[in-house]
This record gives sequence, structure tokens and C-alpha cells, in this order.
Amino acid sequence: MAIDYRQIMQSSVAEFSDLIRRRRKLEDRIARLQKTFQWCARQLSQGSLPSAVAAHMANAEDGPTGFTEAVRQVLSTYRIWLSPVLVRDLLPTIGFDTKTYREPLPSIHVILKRLVSSGEVIQSKQSSGGTVYVWASAVDETNEVATDGSSNRHEN
Repeated sequence: MAIDYRQIMQSSVAEFSDLIRRRRKLEDRIARLQKTFQWCARQLSQGSLPSAVAAHMANAEDGPTGFTEAVRQVLSTYRIWLSPVLVRDLLPTIGFDTKTYREPLPSIHVILKRLVSSGEVIQSKQSSGGTVYVWASAVDETNEVATDGSSNRHEN
């Protein structure tokens, strides 16, 4: 049986075109959402919260940001409960390029554990079994966590 290369090419081109079109739609949606949560972060920082966004922009002149500092910046800027995956996904929004890291998630997990140990970050177990993290002063500012006798953990 002969292989119909024309048919394979037609099918491949059609699928390729469809995937490119869907990727453009996703990239547009991603860009809109990125603007939305950056705007929200700016609005939060203009209220009673410290201006984390402005501070990070001012520090940009000091040279490249280290990985730990970048994770700190994400958590202190967004001030919501974030999973390690969300931290990874938000790193580019503060100007940190994760493309040089083949697998950034293990490093993010280690950094988050260190930040919990130092008291900068609070961790919480979700009912789904995942762990989320929030900048400690964000919890203090909003009083959203009831104390449970633990200094670094909040159970949902």
C-alpha cells in the first residue's frame, strides 16, 4: 500500500493552521488577563498596602534579580494564595525569565519552603491536597487567616 503524502501534508497543514489560530487566541487572552492582574496589583499597592510594584521597578536598575528574590517579588506583589505553579507562571510578570531553567518548579518549591521557615510566607494545605502560599504581611493586613496555634501554616 502506497503512502499518500499529499493527504498527510494536507491534514498536517490544516491541523497546524488550526493550532496556530488557537494559540493566537490564547496569547491574546493571556495578555488581557496579565494586564488585568497587574492593574489589580497596582490598585492594591495604592491603598494601605506597601507599594511592592513600585519598589520592584525601582530595584530593577540594581541588576538581574535572583531566583529567590523573584519569588519574593511575585508573592509580595500579588498578595493572594498562590500555588507553586502559579508562582512559576507569574515570574515573567515581574521581569524574571525562567527560560534559562529547564525545570524551575523544584527550585520554586525549595525557595517557598525557605521563605515559610523564615516567616516571610505562610503556607496552607487545600482540601484538594495542594499547598498554596501567601506573603505573610498580606495575611496580617487583611486578617483573612484565623490563628490555629501554628506560626507558618493555615489549614483551609
